[in-house]
Amino acid sequence: MNTLKRIYIMAYITLVVILVSQGVSGVFSGAFVIGWAGVALTGLPLLIFLTNAMVFRRTARSRPDLPLTLGIALVGLGLAAWQTFIGDGPDQIVAMAAIGVIGLLFYIRWYSRFGRTPSPEIAIGAALPEFELTNADGEIIAASTLSQKPTVFIFIRGNWCPLCMGQVNEISNAADRFAAAGLRVVFIAPQSQGKTRALANGRPAEIEFYSDAGNAAARRLKIHNPAGLPLGMEILGYRSETVLPTLIGVDAGGRIRWTHETDNYRVRPAPDTIIQAMTN
Repeated sequence: MNTLKRIYIMAYITLVVILVSQGVSGVFSGAFVIGWAGVALTGLPLLIFLTNAMVFRRTARSRPDLPLTLGIALVGLGLAAWQTFIGDGPDQIVAMAAIGVIGLLFYIRWYSRFGRTPSPEIAIGAALPEFELTNADGEIIAASTLSQKPTVFIFIRGNWCPLCMGQVNEISNAADRFAAAGLRVVFIAPQSQGKTRALANGRPAEIEFYSDAGNAAARRLKIHNPAGLPLGMEILGYRSETVLPTLIGVDAGGRIRWTHETDNYRVRPAPDTIIQAMTN
């Protein structure tokens, strides 16, 4: 299933760009303006969302079903249908809009969701299993060493993931609040030491970054995600297997107090939610 998803997401992003380009071009052509505007609307909101997340890296979450984005796309489909069936426009207009809406529904209801079940290895009240990580300087650090104080382990998919980077930026901006609450924050990604060093560069000293070589820690915790990398991203030096975004909060000594195992890569807890869960 993940193999289909990694192919789908690259094909869908390409489709969105085509829909927006074709729609805008059609509007400027002056013929069937309403229909072509509708075609553009089936792809433009999501394109803006993804572009904003990738360029500015401030987006850490969204609503699971993207109601505004879907609503605008449905309006676009309605405009395209009017143009084709009432305004004597070509069938191509409504066909393209329909494909855009179907693609969006697959993105919202299928691609964005993992269909995961809670990992038995990180049950609340249990001791955190031992695993090893590599810091930005290449040192091997045991999880038990990190969890000698209350710690939040945050597993992210890597520097390539825009919402992961939004989460990193958001929590980095709240570093003083985590420190005031007595919490250590540890980000973990299945990527090279060099990529982790780049991720850590310029971040607050209170936020720590580690590599999970070979995804061994994720596998130990049963939160790995085979074939979770979008197709073609391997050329940037990432493995096709990645990790399911996961937060694990432990008390001093490593007993698990709180977890967040999202089933949607666009849904992640805010800093205040994490701090409250770990301090109440």
